[in-house]
Amino acid sequence: MKRSLPEEFEDLEALVPYWTRDTEAARNAFRVSCSIKELREFYDIVMPRLDALAERLEQTTLDNMSKEEACLLELALMVMEVAPAVEYYNQPDVPNSVDVEVLKILPVDRAYKITG
Repeated sequence: MKRSLPEEFEDLEALVPYWTRDTEAARNAFRVSCSIKELREFYDIVMPRLDALAERLEQTTLDNMSKEEACLLELALMVMEVAPAVEYYNQPDVPNSVDVEVLKILPVDRAYKITG
């Protein structure tokens, strides 16, 4: 199997195909499409590793990331997308807010460059 993450995160490798998205809009849409059970399972696996992910990502810059580092960043961004749903709302979407079908997240250029 081809590695998508830096070697020290191989235990998270199975999450990559299902949980990584490269835009905020894609992460948001994916979060609301999941069950709270799925979100909680992902959160419980990745959240304990968030400090290690951050330490690893601090070793690079956003304008010079390897494919593996970019994938790791996308996994970290997804856990941050999921955290409020698990920690505060106990549901995939934000309660008493604008309907997800109406919410439009404006596209922005990705803030990181994959160079290696």
